[in-house]
Amino acid sequence: MNINKMGTGSAHSKLILIGEHSVVYGQPAIALPVKILKTTVTISPIRTGQFIEDNESRRRLNLMGDEFEGVRQLILRLLAKFHVPHLNFSLEIDSNIPQGRGLGASAALATAITRAFYDFFETDLSNEELLYYANFSENITHGRASGIDVATVNSEKPLWFIKGEAVNPFELNLSGFLVIGDTGVHGFTAQAISIVQEKLAEEKEITEVGIEELGELSKGSKNFLMTNKMTELGKTMTKAHSILQTLGVSHPRLDTLVETALKNGALGAKLTGSGLGGVMVALAQTEKDAIRISQKLLKSGAKNTWIYSF
Repeated sequence: MNINKMGTGSAHSKLILIGEHSVVYGQPAIALPVKILKTTVTISPIRTGQFIEDNESRRRLNLMGDEFEGVRQLILRLLAKFHVPHLNFSLEIDSNIPQGRGLGASAALATAITRAFYDFFETDLSNEELLYYANFSENITHGRASGIDVATVNSEKPLWFIKGEAVNPFELNLSGFLVIGDTGVHGFTAQAISIVQEKLAEEKEITEVGIEELGELSKGSKNFLMTNKMTELGKTMTKAHSILQTLGVSHPRLDTLVETALKNGALGAKLTGSGLGGVMVALAQTEKDAIRISQKLLKSGAKNTWIYSF
């Protein structure tokens, strides 16, 4: 087995365009790769120790906090796979994907780490192996992850996702821009899922109608994305946000940013991901519109914004 002096791996971000929460109940969702946000991992040999470094800290592998258990277990499994459990290394993480915002930060990190280890040992990495290791880490981090995050951070195309079925990429034909706005509030996936479950128990009929309607909006959105129907997609996004508000998974900061986008020329806007914080996304017709919306979001309290072109 050959060992490189250095190994690198990277992966981009993702966002759920539509289908949040309803996807848990068998309805379709659409996820988009977001290549402007990226994680890169570099592994270098050192004299002694096993260290994980990012912009904020340098930690020993065996002293990482609970929130990094998925990463720690992934590294241990990869070290075992290459029969070097005591390898001395420094693993450096360079990422502009914000954590806990529903943008696939942990999936991108797991993917980048896996690619970096295989590169370090100059070993070919199959897609099946990559998905196995990344999902292994995600299942520890999130508790039986759906797989949509890992699939999307490894895809060049939008993905059509239905729970329990094969993930299907499809061709995109849209000329607009998405503006992503970060509330600065950490999202809470498990709590958001529990809120919808409680809604189903307390208001079964109206909640089921909302979940089914989100599924129908996903179906329409796929067609709009493939046929450049900007106005229709925007209206669908805004309608989806309204339903997600009714399900109880929005947040005052999300609602403020959505309203700000709509008042400043967005064709549509909604939360993306689990909600209860995290990020929102707005659809803009032109780059000029996207820049204006981005600036207004920052003035309305967004911690950060990114503009994504289709």
